[in-house]
Amino acid sequence: MISVIGAGPSGNYLAYLLAKKNEDVHVYEDHKEIGVPIQCTGIITPELETIIPIKKSFLTNKINQAKIYSPNGNSLHVKFAKEDVIVNRTKFDSHLGEMAKKAGATYHLGKRFQDNKGKKMKIGEEFIETDILVGADGPFSRVAKSNDMWCDRKFVTGNQVTVEVDCDPKLVEFWLGIGLFGWLVPESDSVARVGIVSYDQPDKYLQKLVDRRCPKAKTISKEPGAIPIYNPKQTLQKDFVYLIGDAATQVKATSYGGIVHGMRAAEVLVRDMKHYQKNCRKEVGRDLYLSLLIRKAMDRFSQEEYNDLVEMFNQEKLKRVLETKSRDYPTKFVLDLLLAQPRLLKFGTKVLF
Repeated sequence: MISVIGAGPSGNYLAYLLAKKNEDVHVYEDHKEIGVPIQCTGIITPELETIIPIKKSFLTNKINQAKIYSPNGNSLHVKFAKEDVIVNRTKFDSHLGEMAKKAGATYHLGKRFQDNKGKKMKIGEEFIETDILVGADGPFSRVAKSNDMWCDRKFVTGNQVTVEVDCDPKLVEFWLGIGLFGWLVPESDSVARVGIVSYDQPDKYLQKLVDRRCPKAKTISKEPGAIPIYNPKQTLQKDFVYLIGDAATQVKATSYGGIVHGMRAAEVLVRDMKHYQKNCRKEVGRDLYLSLLIRKAMDRFSQEEYNDLVEMFNQEKLKRVLETKSRDYPTKFVLDLLLAQPRLLKFGTKVLF
């Protein structure tokens, strides 16, 4: 029996892939409803379409443009060659869960993983034997803690509100220099998700963005949450125990999104469990590591350097790279950026000094 702890995108997709191979898969989810509570912006790159078909049932919006604001108020406007998708996370997670169920996976909702002693798990007050245990249980993974796989992980905080506001339904906005960065992701022309990521004081930075972008907006809901920082030394497998998704810190530090990379990790795990850690670090970890280096550099930027960066990217040859290359895979576009503008190397020194 394979036990998957957590019914988020990574866990559900993994269960689907395993069930398709006729494995005996059981998914244990702490909450009584899949996809609740929502702790995600819901914006996913076009790479999602290379993994699963996009369905109207979970699709909220599609965007084809972005506007990136520097601290001095200047901006960079890019038009994507392929549209990003905005999903309803509850419906998206539920869709993946239904895929897994139809393939043969068994779901146990409202069942909390407490810990495990070897292959004996404690789920709620029950003790259940398993052959393989997979932690897909989020940033504070109990599976990781129970099996000495925590690896000194660190976090940032995402703080988001859904508000009523006038906005372009096809354009996402990014704001540099507010916390680590802020965003406005449109659901429609009158509703948007506005939020920030920061190391500390998330309420302060969120209020700063709201005051700047939509001071009179009516708040519909609030969705705060912790996001793991990718750890290249994270243990991904230990004996019969595996970690994927947020539980494995598989989040790109440039945008702090992890859905695509977590689902890719699920594919790697199903293909070859024995060599999962080695293969995952090669196939998924390289881009996550490069994203981490980019984030470390950006964390050292002054407000003036953010201004310079946005001004530099207004050059057509740099904009073209942003518009045509996938943001999920920096290993495929960083060299293009440097060839287009060697002066970008000055920002790369921030990693070293």
